[in-house]
Amino acid sequence: MNRLSLLAAAAAALLLSGCVDRAAADAQLAKGCEAGVNALLTDDMKITRVDSSSFSASPEGQGFRHVSLKALITDGWAEENREFVCIFEESFGFLNASHTAALYQLRLSPEEIYGKSGKEILGDTQAFIKLNDAIREAMYQ
Repeated sequence: MNRLSLLAAAAAALLLSGCVDRAAADAQLAKGCEAGVNALLTDDMKITRVDSSSFSASPEGQGFRHVSLKALITDGWAEENREFVCIFEESFGFLNASHTAALYQLRLSPEEIYGKSGKEILGDTQAFIKLNDAIREAMYQ
C-alpha cells in the first residue's frame, strides 16, 4: 500500500506542476494583444509602455476572453494614452495542463476593428494575417 500511495502522490504532484492558472493565461493574452496592436500601428508608432491591463469573460460567450490594455503609444515625438481591446478564443487542456488561444477580434479604436465577427473577417485580410502571425509569435515562441 505504501508504494501505491507514493506513486499516487507523485502523479498528483506531476499533474499539478504542469497546470496553467488563470493569471498565467491572462499574462500570455496581454502579451499577444500588445504584439497585435504593434503589428497594426503605423511604422512610426509603437507601444512604449502598457500602463494597465484588465481581463474578463467576453460577451461573445463561453470560451472567449476580453483583454483591455491601457498603453502609451509614441511616434518618436508625440505621446498618446490609448486603450486597446482584444478578444481571444481560448481553451485549457485536461486538468489545465495547457492553454491555447487565438485572436477573435482586436479594436484599435471604436471605428477600427480587425478580426472576426461571427464568420466574417473585419478589416483588411492581409492585416488580419499579419496580426495573427505577430500574436502567434509573441504568445508561443
